[in-house]
Amino acid sequence: MNINQRIILLILYSFILFIPNSLIAQTPSSTVTITLNDVSVEALKIEILQTKAPYSISVLDFRKTQKISQQLSLQEYIESVPGLFTLNANNFAQDLRISIRGFGARSAFGIRGIKIIVDGIPETTPDGQGQLDNLPIGLINKIEVLRGPSASLYGNASGGVIYINTLDSLLGEHHSVRSLFGSYNLKSHQLMSFLNNENTSAVIYLNNTQTDGYRNHSGLKQNIFNVKLKHKYSSKSFINLQFNYTNSPIAQDAGGLTLNEVEGNRKQARQRNFDYNTFEKIDQLKIGLNWVKKFSPKWDLNSYTFFSTRDFYGKLPFEFGGIIDLDRKYYGLGSRLTYSKSNQNLFHQFQIGLESAFQIDERNRFLNLKGIQGTNVFSQIESFNNFAFYFLDEMRFNNWVFRSSIRFDNLSIGTDNFIFNKKYNVFNPSFGLSREIKNNQYFFINFSTSFETPTLSELSANPSGSEGLNLKLEPSKAFNYELGWKVSKPKFLIEASLFYIMSSNDILPYELEDFPGRSFYSNTGATKRIGLELFTQLNWKDFQIKGSFTKAKYTFDDDKIIDQGFESNDLPGIPRNQFFFNITHTSKNEWITKLTFENIGNFYANNSNTVLIDSYQKTRFQMGKSLRLKWGKIDLFGGVNNLLNLKYFDNIRLNAFSSRYYEPAATRNIFTGFSFSF
Repeated sequence: MNINQRIILLILYSFILFIPNSLIAQTPSSTVTITLNDVSVEALKIEILQTKAPYSISVLDFRKTQKISQQLSLQEYIESVPGLFTLNANNFAQDLRISIRGFGARSAFGIRGIKIIVDGIPETTPDGQGQLDNLPIGLINKIEVLRGPSASLYGNASGGVIYINTLDSLLGEHHSVRSLFGSYNLKSHQLMSFLNNENTSAVIYLNNTQTDGYRNHSGLKQNIFNVKLKHKYSSKSFINLQFNYTNSPIAQDAGGLTLNEVEGNRKQARQRNFDYNTFEKIDQLKIGLNWVKKFSPKWDLNSYTFFSTRDFYGKLPFEFGGIIDLDRKYYGLGSRLTYSKSNQNLFHQFQIGLESAFQIDERNRFLNLKGIQGTNVFSQIESFNNFAFYFLDEMRFNNWVFRSSIRFDNLSIGTDNFIFNKKYNVFNPSFGLSREIKNNQYFFINFSTSFETPTLSELSANPSGSEGLNLKLEPSKAFNYELGWKVSKPKFLIEASLFYIMSSNDILPYELEDFPGRSFYSNTGATKRIGLELFTQLNWKDFQIKGSFTKAKYTFDDDKIIDQGFESNDLPGIPRNQFFFNITHTSKNEWITKLTFENIGNFYANNSNTVLIDSYQKTRFQMGKSLRLKWGKIDLFGGVNNLLNLKYFDNIRLNAFSSRYYEPAATRNIFTGFSFSF
């Protein structure tokens, strides 16, 4: 019996041994029925119940399943969200690529077009760049995903919002030690402590992760130190302090392959990436402070400030400018004042907010002489500043909820030579209306907008090779129309959304023969996006079942691009169909098992739609057991990724030169570990 057969047999045996036995042993008096509570969402700035919000917003809770998670990529946490698609979970030099209704799909590395918020502090820079390599994944408690354009709330690059909340405590424990081991020499060690007195509490998190990666030249070494401190001045005032330091001395990039190379050896790295020793290393520090003050039953103030510095050093697989040394400073502040008033028939809230953020990138490029740093060929200091003012209003009367908002953003882009400068003044409105019909059913409609400038890294990728910014690259704009239905019961939740988005000046990457492996960017005219999103969650006895389905069409739609030969073609990198299914069982004796299946429909790798990526499936199995002792608790856990051992691609490099689109995903692989809490 080979190793794959043994793994499958072990999983089947686990299901037979633990799940049915726990069900047989139960009686009606001992069965635990898990109910669904309607939760408030914070991502909309004025809190409102999820079902009453006139927007498509997903709320994900990980209190029970976090302990059996691999905690290697955010992909594992957000895959159930309809309309959201991820690639590149295992190329740690490029970071996870996330798209929401097509926003963010253009990203060659990192996150674009989507706003990332962690514990109320922006993680996304003013120019729209985001990354997750400094995220303390092991602390994630809840995630809210606002699907669709949200510029009236968050300004530039808000095609969607991912709002992450981390743990405030260790759920009854004070200290926890966790170790995980897996395929490809994966090792992860974690230490968490919870300190608490009458008015002050702190969660301290330390994590070390390293792996060789599935492909050759795809290893990672990473260290994260995170502190979340909360101090309560009074019943009406408290502050939250967050401190994060991330050091990743190496994250290798195996590069894209041709289809022939993939068929020859899926694990191989591109030879040129070996020759030029492609990798990245980062050193990042972030400090954030959030202050909440309730002046009276009607007035409260929420303010934040933060400072972040990020040192990035990376090597790309070409000589001229093939080594990048980037020193980034990013800081800002914001404040919002909220007024609330209610009477017998009307509850009214409005909010006035100010936000300001500043970004300075000191960018240097050097010759990459087969992995050795050569002379400096590019040196430039780039800046991106943003000042914003917004007004948000909400009225609830009888069974109706009406929300409207408008935001003004003043954005300025420049370089140190003062020749390449650009300013934008932008207004973004939105409104939404929802009504409760009967039996906890809600219908809603909304209109929203987005505005997205090119990022500094995209502007500095000048096809001419010269210094300065590529100011031919224009911002993109989008208008979103949406209709939805929600029904919430104690045991199940169902959501359905129809969206129609028109955008102009969409930005997509391409490559040039002289700079293989480096991405450049161009505007590609208008696009049209129309889709249906479905989500359901059912809690039955000890089972939780989740499912989501997305059917959408993302196409170019502009007479200006007829000459380019892809009018009415699909946008590359986004599937038309997605299906997700997950079943989790929690027994009375603290066994937890989780089976996840995902089907990704086919999609194209290039604008001309001549390269089709076939549909594929992903299946993951996880299980864990808690053992309670007098002096603490031990959790044992493990899992299998790509359970069915199917061959698919972890990432597709859009519009890649020489047909090097493909980055193969890992075949079946396992992980296991334990944690000790006391």
